[in-house]
Amino acid sequence: MKRTGRTGLAVFLFVGLAVSMFGCLNVDQPNVPPTNFTSNVMFVDLANTGTNMVASYDGGISAATVTYGNHSAYVTMPAGSRRMKFVYGATTDTMRQAFSSYGQYTYFSVFDPANGDVARTYLSEEQSYTFSSAGVPDTALIRFINLSTDTVSSFASGMDFMLAGKSVATGVTFGQAAGYFKVPAGNSNYEVFATSTGDTLVNTTTLSSLASQGRYSIVVYGNHASIKKSVIQEH
Repeated sequence: MKRTGRTGLAVFLFVGLAVSMFGCLNVDQPNVPPTNFTSNVMFVDLANTGTNMVASYDGGISAATVTYGNHSAYVTMPAGSRRMKFVYGATTDTMRQAFSSYGQYTYFSVFDPANGDVARTYLSEEQSYTFSSAGVPDTALIRFINLSTDTVSSFASGMDFMLAGKSVATGVTFGQAAGYFKVPAGNSNYEVFATSTGDTLVNTTTLSSLASQGRYSIVVYGNHASIKKSVIQEH
């Protein structure tokens, strides 16, 4: 009995000594980063429905209301599986999407002839890390997105894109993106051509005042007879 008591006392003294030496765990250490459970989402209305693009999620939580040809600011939303709802007047489009923490996403609304010429919504995920190092001063990134629904018939093989007179992407089909491409930032201008695979010029635009380490999406949309473009600066 005495031997057992001595053993228990030794264990007690050892635990007490360990606590006094190492102390308690400090959960407020600055090197323990907090976990971010949110995503950033932008909404862009490229469908000329005569009404606004009204976006909500998870049964009616308002996200954004956007007019034709414009885009929202980035909206902070909970990460994880979200049920998205888009209302265009009498037309409703719904989808479920899993958003990742720190993720950045853009929803585009366009007319889709494959769905009876009503507005449909397409998602594009932005790359969260695109430079080869922590940052490249005096450099910007550009990508192209083909949302011209007319490519289903007129440009079935896709569209080609040229940047500053140089071909950078070919055969980009409807709903697809190409890039990002590195270009010098600043006030230099860049001619951007969207062409069919038959080398027919359908649109051109000039980019200027590109921000250092800025990131841009050039979205081509509309009917091929009157192709439109939207230049969106991302985060």
